[in-house]
Amino acid sequence: MPRPNWRGKGKTSSKSSAIETKSHDNAIALLSNVIGLLDTTADLVPLDVAKGVLSTLSSILTTVKNTMQNKDDFAEVLDRCEKIANSVKRSACGRPESDTDPTLVRALDELKSSVDVIEKTVKAKEQRALRYRVFSASVDRESIAKWKEQLDSFLRICDHELIVHIDMEIGNIGRALKEGMDTKPGELDREPPPGWPSMFFGRDDLVRDAVESLDLQHVVLVGPGGIGKSSIAKAILNEDSIVAKFQDRRFFVSFDNIDASQITLDTFVQRIADVLGVKSALLGAVKTYLAASNVLIVLDNAETFQDAASGSDRIAEAIDELGALPSVRIILTTRNRRVSTNLSRIIVDVPVLNPSAAREAFTKIYWIDGSPAIIAIVDELLKDLDFHALSINLLAHVATENQWTLDRLKSEWKKQQTDLLEVSGGKLQSVSVTIELSLASSSIKKLGNDARHVMQVAAFLPQGVNEENLEHLFPTIRNIRSIIDALCRLSLMYRKAEAYAMLSPIRIHILNTHQSHDTLPLDLIHVRNHYYAQLDDGGAWITTEDANVERLIAHDLSRATAHMELAYKACSRFLYLLMLHKPRPTSLRIGILGKPGNNHHFVDQREPSYWEAWSVCHLGGLAAALRNDREAIELLTTAKQLFALRQHHEMTVRCLEGVAGRHFLSGNLSACEETFQEALNLRREYHILSPDDQARINLRLGDAMMHKGRLQEALTLFTSAQEYFDSTGDASNIAWATSRRGEAEWHSGNCAAARQHFETRLSFATRMNDKHGHVWSLICVARDEARDGHYMEARKVLEEAFTLASEGNNIDFTCRVLWQQAALASDQGHFDCARDILMRAFVEMTTHGWQSVSTIAMTNDCSARNELFAGDYEKARELFLGVEDSCDETSDLELQIRSSRALGEIALLEGDITGARKWFTKTKSLCDGTGTHPDFLYIGNPHTRLKEEHNGWKLFLKGRLPSV
Repeated sequence: MPRPNWRGKGKTSSKSSAIETKSHDNAIALLSNVIGLLDTTADLVPLDVAKGVLSTLSSILTTVKNTMQNKDDFAEVLDRCEKIANSVKRSACGRPESDTDPTLVRALDELKSSVDVIEKTVKAKEQRALRYRVFSASVDRESIAKWKEQLDSFLRICDHELIVHIDMEIGNIGRALKEGMDTKPGELDREPPPGWPSMFFGRDDLVRDAVESLDLQHVVLVGPGGIGKSSIAKAILNEDSIVAKFQDRRFFVSFDNIDASQITLDTFVQRIADVLGVKSALLGAVKTYLAASNVLIVLDNAETFQDAASGSDRIAEAIDELGALPSVRIILTTRNRRVSTNLSRIIVDVPVLNPSAAREAFTKIYWIDGSPAIIAIVDELLKDLDFHALSINLLAHVATENQWTLDRLKSEWKKQQTDLLEVSGGKLQSVSVTIELSLASSSIKKLGNDARHVMQVAAFLPQGVNEENLEHLFPTIRNIRSIIDALCRLSLMYRKAEAYAMLSPIRIHILNTHQSHDTLPLDLIHVRNHYYAQLDDGGAWITTEDANVERLIAHDLSRATAHMELAYKACSRFLYLLMLHKPRPTSLRIGILGKPGNNHHFVDQREPSYWEAWSVCHLGGLAAALRNDREAIELLTTAKQLFALRQHHEMTVRCLEGVAGRHFLSGNLSACEETFQEALNLRREYHILSPDDQARINLRLGDAMMHKGRLQEALTLFTSAQEYFDSTGDASNIAWATSRRGEAEWHSGNCAAARQHFETRLSFATRMNDKHGHVWSLICVARDEARDGHYMEARKVLEEAFTLASEGNNIDFTCRVLWQQAALASDQGHFDCARDILMRAFVEMTTHGWQSVSTIAMTNDCSARNELFAGDYEKARELFLGVEDSCDETSDLELQIRSSRALGEIALLEGDITGARKWFTKTKSLCDGTGTHPDFLYIGNPHTRLKEEHNGWKLFLKGRLPSV
């Protein structure tokens, strides 16, 4: 039976036939794109009713695509389907089903009934066509118009009832991040802004002026210690207009519980990251978080980092970078008028309290009857105090605690003032007088020297003294809790969470005046015994007392004593616990490597102590945990030298293997291979090369070979390692070797063999309950499915991988899965879908506080690739350049190679031959320097591979790049 001419009777001209063919092709392409969008969105949303609606719509359009003659008549239905997919995606993606807006659920339930009827009608048309053996069917336009109206009904509900909800959730990345991180378990562990100060008088005008200034520039509050700068900053944070503008993105970063000697750029950034809840001490991660939406951040006690022992200039540059972000406003509080930053700022000199406010502050604590004579006496006292806020507070508390009459208070004040003038050469600060007056009061005197000793220790420890440890820190003081209570009543100490701490001016006074007291020298023996014993026991307690322990170790390392080995042992243990429980930068490198006669080159060739070598080793491990590969390589190399001087052969080689591993992760494959070979040679020389060591190094060497494009050599090493581990029954290493063999086979084009290895690895992961291995295997299987064109199956496998990664709270693997999903969407031309998936990756990173520069860079790399595929070259270039900049911070040479190659392709697409040649030349230079094969740039991350049509790199390698 001849096929009917559905376009009408008679012949058509060749021109009209061509037009019809083109129209038909366009309709097919549009239908395919929307079907793909519906399928992808159905995979992403957790809501069952939404999955059902989207799958039904996809089924309807598939039938239209395959069977319906009048495809063009479905254009408006197609448009509505695309809008529905985007609306559902915005409203339901990235949120649990229980959190979905009930309005959306009701609307979807109604829509489901409608689309089920539509599907039934379309399927009936299709079945009828098949029954009568015709190859197409059609639907009348009246029915199509009715269906369009039903779909519009759902969209109107979204437009009118859900728009506010949608805007809040995904209007932009910053708002989306903000909405999800306040109270849910496992989310961002950031510090809430402090409340309004409890004692605050006479500063309303100053607060109002500062708030107005913040509209245009940053603010620096300058004044002596105890003048009230911190209280003013807290008041500003709680002003109504500030709360309305910045909402919960108001942060107070205090530097009053850390010494200038402990401050470096890394510790400075870490302190900010801790308050923000960002689990990365890299400046780039902090900047990314702050750039998302409006932020007000207070840097309190800025003189601490202005006087930093090292890196004060770099800290000033970092503040400039943060302040340059349009979304950021900074308030600095400092005693030092010399502000070494280039911020556009207004400097506000904080004056003393006016007499009326000073009296109000004093009488809030110390009651007076208000008669003119009494007020005159109080005003005279307050004048002597220079109307200084902290001094007023201390004096009122000491008078109240000792139940002094006003006459007695006046007498005690005059006596203390005279004594201090005699010992200070006539120079006097009211805060010093009031502190000393408090210490000289009878309630403190009757406690004897014990109270002074407690204050010395509390001043020495930046985080204060933990309440649970009082008896351990002060075992010889029986009434330690009474002393703490007395010091708190006098406002010399205060309760801070689970510890007792000091305000910065008091702490500084005690450190400067009482730590070297002739009659009561600082005694840290019990403090040392307690913390060093705790370090031996290990545990997560270090997360709350890390600054105290670091201060104690730095103090001990700075003094060449007979207890030096004990200090090195404590240092090693501390760094190890920090690496496990709270990876952050530390200032101890100066104490370990910066002592006279002991620089990191060890030119003196002296034999280092055992724990000194371990301290450097763990310092390198900490740098590795922070992805500071340059520093990790330097420190592990130094540790290797130290262990070699001690003839500790096993650790000498293990440090060398650690260096090789960091070279591999940073993409320096040549250095990696050379260093592993050196490690192998040393093991042979030292006679410590076991078959297990050989197999383990073979796996690591094989990785380097594979990334260099030497696939057959890599496969030989992987096979050898697996055969050995098979013989020993080492399941973990068998799984590792199997996965590496799968990778090598896959990159060699042996897909069947690769798939077999991936499936074997998957079965190992299931048996061993290895979620990481399970997720990784699923990613490999999905990649293989996509390579064969089975996109739907690939999406299903990746969704399973995402669920597993999410259940394990492994944000690193969660992001890896999302990168794969985004790449898959990009490859299919679903660019908006890819953008949404990558936004979800940013949400996941921020929600879990995992904003490392490396994960941000990888996400931006995927975004840049998506924009390149979408044809937005300007945006792609901007993103790739950002990736390039981040590579300087992370030392990720592999990523730098890929981004520079991509920038060359963009330049070529835009007709900039000179620019393309420049980028390709840089790429080739990086390949030569790292040992990366020019044809194997994407082995480590095949999902970032560019299209075949991006052939500028191949033309450059062949010398066929067009001339200018």
